[in-house]
Amino acid sequence: MTREEKITRLQDIFRDVLDRPELRITENFSVADCPEWDSVATVQIVLAVEAAFNIRAPTEVVANLRSVRQLLELLP
Repeated sequence: MTREEKITRLQDIFRDVLDRPELRITENFSVADCPEWDSVATVQIVLAVEAAFNIRAPTEVVANLRSVRQLLELLP
């Protein structure tokens, strides 16, 4: 899977979790860009990413997650 394909899958997750169907994300998208991206949304995003990509995110990564770039680093 290419990086662009991963971003597309992540975008679908973000749109669903944040309830923003028009949302467009990039590698640089972060919590500063989206007021709806709070701690609860972070947990929901991580759970959805883990299920979609069949991975497990370390707790310390989840606690410090602030950007799409950080999520991309976790993906195979």
